Amino acid sequence: MIRVLIIVVFVVVALAVFMRLAGPNSTDRTGIGDSMVDLSDVAQKINGVEFQFGADSLRAERGPSGWVIATRDQFPAKDETIQDLVRGLISLKKSQRMTAKPDRHAELGLAWPATGEGNEARRVRIFVENSTDPIVDIVVGRAVQSPAGVYVRNNAEDQTWRCVGTLGPMSDPGAWLAGPVADISADEIQQVDFDGMTMTSKEGQWSVVSAGPTSEVTPAQNPKHEAMKGTLPYLLSGFQPEDVRRERADDLAHPDQIAAILRLDENHSVDVQLWKEGDAIWIRFAIGDCAGEPNEKLAKFAEKWSGWVFKMPTWKGGHLKPLFESNTVVPGTQSPPPIDAPK
Repeated sequence: MIRVLIIVVFVVVALAVFMRLAGPNSTDRTGIGDSMVDLSDVAQKINGVEFQFGADSLRAERGPSGWVIATRDQFPAKDETIQDLVRGLISLKKSQRMTAKPDRHAELGLAWPATGEGNEARRVRIFVENSTDPIVDIVVGRAVQSPAGVYVRNNAEDQTWRCVGTLGPMSDPGAWLAGPVADISADEIQQVDFDGMTMTSKEGQWSVVSAGPTSEVTPAQNPKHEAMKGTLPYLLSGFQPEDVRRERADDLAHPDQIAAILRLDENHSVDVQLWKEGDAIWIRFAIGDCAGEPNEKLAKFAEKWSGWVFKMPTWKGGHLKPLFESNTVVPGTQSPPPIDAPK
């Protein structure tokens, strides 16, 4: 009996020592530096959130009129994204101690500065009032599964951790931008004018009429007509930009540019300019002819458009590329899905 008791005591002590050496369990707070433990206590004082990924960065700052993206010329920020990030940082919990060797950080996506293609490292810094130094400065690495988590380390330390929790879509600039910047459905558009052609809707079906002969093929054979019907009426529908910048003087003179007029009715329209910069498509919205009674919806969105140009989401921009090409018959070409259709 005594021998059994000694064995039990030995096992319990050994287990305690092992757990201590293994580090905190999944119920512990992240504790990436003491500041992480205190973050929930200073949440109301946070006035700056900085996120770096690759060569790009986003910095949100809280001003008198709310949060703005300082790195995007003070464009309004989406409060929910910042709140989700802070809540995610507060709720992260350690689940496993990982490597403390700097030469192995890249295996977890935690090498910083992030170099090389495919590096997943992201740096997050949190600032509070009356302080120029960040209260949190961490590197976030690869996501892990079951349970959902992420690899994390304090930027000033080599020790790395597997943590349980999520931090949201930090790497997507569009998730940081207040929006949508337009929300007018295709059902509210009566007519679209583009490249000498007019497109009208009847019972939800769009038809194209050319102002003059642009080719010897019928509209049904022209892929540009099909791209028009699947894209242009949906440009204003729940438009959330992928990125944003201030309008430049040379934007309207861009050589690779197309223009369209979206008519809500005979008295209200929106002028649209689109152009390609590399593989990206940028867009500019402006109020067009607006006679008679003011349109409250247009007036609201016009405030968001003034002085800004927006980057089309990549998956939407792909459907617009045929509009930049010459009228060419492509046998068997089918209409692309509307650009507000699910990916």
